[in-house]
Amino acid sequence: MKSYKKEFDKLLNLVKGKTPFAFSRFSDGEVTVLRNKTVVLAEDHFIQGDIHGPNKIYANSYMPEEQKSFIPEKNRKQHCKLIDAFLFKKENYIKGIPGQNSLDGGESWKFCTEMHGTEDWENLSFSNVMINGNYGRFINEMLPLFSEREIVLVANENSKLDKLPFKVKKFFPIGSNCMVNDFDLPDKISEWIKENDISNHLFLFSAASLSNFLCYDLFKNHDNNQYMDIGSSLGPLLQLEGWKSSRTYLLAYWGNVDHPVLHEEDIWN
Repeated sequence: MKSYKKEFDKLLNLVKGKTPFAFSRFSDGEVTVLRNKTVVLAEDHFIQGDIHGPNKIYANSYMPEEQKSFIPEKNRKQHCKLIDAFLFKKENYIKGIPGQNSLDGGESWKFCTEMHGTEDWENLSFSNVMINGNYGRFINEMLPLFSEREIVLVANENSKLDKLPFKVKKFFPIGSNCMVNDFDLPDKISEWIKENDISNHLFLFSAASLSNFLCYDLFKNHDNNQYMDIGSSLGPLLQLEGWKSSRTYLLAYWGNVDHPVLHEEDIWN
């Protein structure tokens, strides 16, 4: 059995113990890419091929930092890379997937678990383990630990670091649609790690599906650090704007609203 709270405890203890690990989030967008279906987040609409087919769904404006696209016929190498990242297995290489009781009725969970297989089950977790029902714990229990660590941050180029409650040793900025436009960033960071003999650092990735590539390549080749896909969890502290149109848990938490999303939990057997 897996639960949100216990899986959060697992990550928290890894950070506290400075044990090398990687946590890579395969959320609904990544599942769509794994299925080789179109994903588009545009200024005034989105397309999610595995849920809505090719139809444009008109929605709140996506800021440039949130805009991205995956077109199967154009982005084959990104699709193949994401499959490699998902199927890769190594001790403490942890992959978060959608919940068994998620809004799509568990179809994404079923797809991921069937694709992954039963081997290495202990390293499957929840993609939402640090947000939604656990976001308060992330802010109050995990975030303070970052001030004790050497932090490397990958986040949008519009990020401002002066309100973060920790110091950033090295910042690698990325642009929009980073999975495509910054595809070579894992190689660049790998070179930086080698050239500077980097170890016992905590790498934080807020880079959409590029985060999966970074966790995969860097933990595979440099497993003396910690690598965490933190999603949009630090968006307000980085003084970004995109989260305001699409991240209910952030709007609720930072707006001090008791929304059901902040109580979301999941359990699977």
